[in-house]
This record gives sequence, C-alpha cells and structure tokens, in this order.
Amino acid sequence: MMKKFFCVLLIMIAMTAGLFAQEKQSNASLSFGIFGVEASYEKMLSNHLSVIGDISYTWLGIADEFTISGKGRVYPFGGIFYLELGLGFAYGHGLMDRVGDILLSALTLGWYLTQVDENRFAPNGGFLIQPGMGWKIELGSSSLTLPISMGLDFKLVKMNDEGKLPDALPWMRVGLGYNF
Repeated sequence: MMKKFFCVLLIMIAMTAGLFAQEKQSNASLSFGIFGVEASYEKMLSNHLSVIGDISYTWLGIADEFTISGKGRVYPFGGIFYLELGLGFAYGHGLMDRVGDILLSALTLGWYLTQVDENRFAPNGGFLIQPGMGWKIELGSSSLTLPISMGLDFKLVKMNDEGKLPDALPWMRVGLGYNF
C-alpha cells in the first residue's frame, strides 16, 4: 500500500512540475538549515495560492528523516508571509521514538535495551502530514528570492509496525530561490 502511495505521489509531483514549467511565476529553490536540506519547485496559481513539489532531508543528531511531499501554500496577505500544508511520505528515525528510547534506557540503566527487539531501532516509513509557515522575500529587482521556512513533520507509521509510534520532527530552513 505504501509503495502505491509513494508512486502516485511521485507521479503527481512530476506532473505538477511538467504542467506549470512553461508559465511564469514559478520558483525553484534550494534551502539549507542547521539540521537539513530541501529542494522545492513552487507554482503560483494566484497571488494567494500556490502548489509545491518538495524533497527534503532533516537531521537532528539522534533523529533523521527523508521526506517527499506535495504542498499547498496560502499567502493570506498576498505577499511575503505564507502558511502551508503538505502530504507525502517520510522515511527514517523520528524524534519522539528516539527520545523515548533514550529516556527509558537511562531510567533503567540500560536494561530496557536488552528487552527490546532489534527491529525496534530500524528506520521506518509512513504517511506524512507537514504543516508549516514561512516567508518568501524577493531580493531587490532580480529574480532571486530568500525563502525562510519552519514547520513540523508528523509521520504516521504503518499499523503492522509493532512498537512504532506516530512521530514528529521539527525543521527550519533558509535558502535561495529563483523566480522564472
């Protein structure tokens, strides 16, 4: 089921980029954060709405995650500030799962690690919900933009992954974009 969802998502993102690449008001950006990197393609549908295809990798020391998603953005004031919501697929170790393991290991002086199946520590994939917000600032009269974004990745794991919990991973990125 996840493979089918992942394939459909990739096709949707590719179609979005192909359909809108010929028109103006598109933005391609590469963003870096202290904890990750993101590549995205945005197509403005109006002054207030846009769609985005997005691939990102986030690393927070004990947690890491690769995501691919399609997002919708709303520019409530028709300008720089936006709110976004994305749906997609995430694969990796989430923050909540790792913090819980570390706390239980510390509280039981390591005994907890001897009682857990080693598959518990394997990375997992799942459906992704990605709320966020940010600013897309145009740099002077050129076509360059400065995207600043932050949000939270909520990963819902498959029901047959025993011992896996829904997870969350925060992110913040600053990048450089190009309008065409």
